[in-house]
Amino acid sequence: MSSRFLLLVLLVLFYLQFFTTAQLYVGGPDECCFEYQTHRIPVRLITGYKETDQRCTKPGVIFTLKSGRHVCADPSVEWVHNIMKTIDKGSFRSRVQPEGG
Repeated sequence: MSSRFLLLVLLVLFYLQFFTTAQLYVGGPDECCFEYQTHRIPVRLITGYKETDQRCTKPGVIFTLKSGRHVCADPSVEWVHNIMKTIDKGSFRSRVQPEGG
């Protein structure tokens, strides 16, 4: 009798843990920045950006580079702010070199 009770308690605990873990995962932000790029990134290497979710512990800007890499930067730094403004103005053009020349 006590082994059935113990098994029941363990099953309940397992399902509660699974449920709370699933709820935390669904409600969290997709991408956050934990470290920032410290050196200025040349605008010609950037294809776009997005700001991190407000639920992240640190604010951040995620630049997408031509190589496909994502790089985090501090939005309070002047060069980051300037690149964001340049892209937002529409005067930004990603210069993609054609293959082979």
